[in-house]
Amino acid sequence: GRIPLIFKSLPTVAVVEHFASCAIRNPKMSLFPLIFREMARPLRMMEHQMRLAEELFPMMAYPRIRDASDGKESVTQDREKFQVKLDVENFAPEEITIKALNGNAIVVEAKHEKNDENGSISRQLFRKFVIPKGHDMKKVESMLSSDGVLTITAPNKVEQVEERSIPITHVDASEGKS
Repeated sequence: GRIPLIFKSLPTVAVVEHFASCAIRNPKMSLFPLIFREMARPLRMMEHQMRLAEELFPMMAYPRIRDASDGKESVTQDREKFQVKLDVENFAPEEITIKALNGNAIVVEAKHEKNDENGSISRQLFRKFVIPKGHDMKKVESMLSSDGVLTITAPNKVEQVEERSIPITHVDASEGKS
């Protein structure tokens, strides 16, 4: 039949399971485990089916994120470098600035404004990237391709081994014996 109004206001499976676990620990509340267990089952099934739907149809959940870059934007890290590629084709080179912050972050800003008799157009881009430890911020390079892809590369730091001569002390063989 009908579910009493008090039970309709319970928000989630977690609340239902909490009450059921309390009821199991207290034998005086012997009817509650049965009620709450039965109420929790459809909620658990619905949660399970929602998770399956997210796994089966991930593009439906985030269509704009996937379509926005068209494969022109990426962040990669390998043994030699940390690299960022950004699509900045809607901006002129003089409208783009790249700055290093706090020794381990890079900020890319681009701003385009155009006014004409029909109105104005304004575009802005702001991206901040934290460069992982072990990369040389002093050797960061940027390149802008003809198709509007900005590539920023931070090479790995190369550990420089200081070379020094170690003197050899000559010892008489008879001195070493006791």
